[in-house]
Amino acid sequence: MNKRQNYKVVSDELNLVLFVKGYKLEEERKLYNSIRNKIETAEAPINIETYKEYIVKKFLIDSDIFIEGLTDDIEERNEIIDAAYEAVVGLYPPFSLEFVCQDLNTDVFFSGVKGSILRHMQDNGNFPHVGERHPINLSSIEDLVDLEKYLGENIIGQHEAISSLIQSMKLMASGLAKHSSFLFVGRTGVGKSQLSKLVGEKFSGNFYKVNCAEYAGGHEYAKLIGAPPGYVGHSEKSLLAEKAEQSNRWVFLFDEIEKAHHKLYDFLLSLLDEGTCTDNMGVTLDFSESIFIFTSNQGVSDIKTERVGFKAGEEEVTEKVTSDIIEKAVKRHFSPEFLNRLDDIVHFNNLTKPQIRQIVSLQLKTIPIVITDSLINFIVEGGYSAEYGARNIARFIKNNVSIQIADSILHKLVPKKPEGLYTPRIVKGKVKIVNTKKYVASSE
Repeated sequence: MNKRQNYKVVSDELNLVLFVKGYKLEEERKLYNSIRNKIETAEAPINIETYKEYIVKKFLIDSDIFIEGLTDDIEERNEIIDAAYEAVVGLYPPFSLEFVCQDLNTDVFFSGVKGSILRHMQDNGNFPHVGERHPINLSSIEDLVDLEKYLGENIIGQHEAISSLIQSMKLMASGLAKHSSFLFVGRTGVGKSQLSKLVGEKFSGNFYKVNCAEYAGGHEYAKLIGAPPGYVGHSEKSLLAEKAEQSNRWVFLFDEIEKAHHKLYDFLLSLLDEGTCTDNMGVTLDFSESIFIFTSNQGVSDIKTERVGFKAGEEEVTEKVTSDIIEKAVKRHFSPEFLNRLDDIVHFNNLTKPQIRQIVSLQLKTIPIVITDSLINFIVEGGYSAEYGARNIARFIKNNVSIQIADSILHKLVPKKPEGLYTPRIVKGKVKIVNTKKYVASSE
């Protein structure tokens, strides 16, 4: 019988490493259906905080100890549970409250009024099935044109970066190259990680993110290839060995590579050369048809202004100056041996306010809500910062917009207009869902 694979998840908010249970696909489906059924058949509305705590208890290893150790302060307790919940649903997205509610929204509450809501959600790809992937066959110029169009529609303001990526992928599609590697550089929150993730989903369906901050120590890169002989865990299968068993066609994202120890760089050199590496058991692991992406914020701290693209005049730093500053910093930090093995160093542009508004509109399309200028303005003002770019926008939408719709769904409130979406109104600095009515099941 195969040993259950559990997970370690770093929660930046809690400054903790959380140990999360690894469910097999069938177990995951069974648990999801059980939770969905409980919400569907509940006589009283489900409390959102109660749901989050339930998920934490179901997924965290030693969750009883975690819960018992929480403070008695209700607000602080909810913040801790919310952070743990976010860490869990990061690994298991179908268990997020938003997903469950949208699923119920489709199948249960709106049998009579779901028309436009269902079409809206399906058109925007918001109902993935548990474990389902949607890779495409990148074997022709038409496939790559479609991929470039898809990436351009979902990654705002980074056409040059997408074009550079597609050019290298053409070599792979034509058989002139087996694997590719890129260094994505630029400010935080401009789309580096998101582009990597979307490429992973479309390229093969196999995507894995390595948080390089967890590899700052000289010995920690052994997490990837396993502990050496004589050390605890030597007989256990390494992380990369498990990935290699699944496929040799992956997109690996090494996030914030500048934070890794130089021993990780040494290990990466052979991986970038041939697309293979040797694990602790002496087994050659094949990733010869994979894409390796490294992200870095190197050089960003050297840019004095935080007003790029927002203010004209002396304080404005052009994209050319920004690119030059970052390029010099990259060359200072990374060794020539590492840089020479990369297919391309891809610069990501700073985002302008109109582009931020586009990103907000794009993310709102996955929610059954009427998109208004006041709603967009509210999210841009509260979710965007020059320091973090668009990184916090998704979280801001989740915590301030999606949660209000989830609350309406759990209270079985639907739009008054039969073919309508939920209507937002900004009241005293908060989103309020208006023009709803109690849903009454059809007697037919």
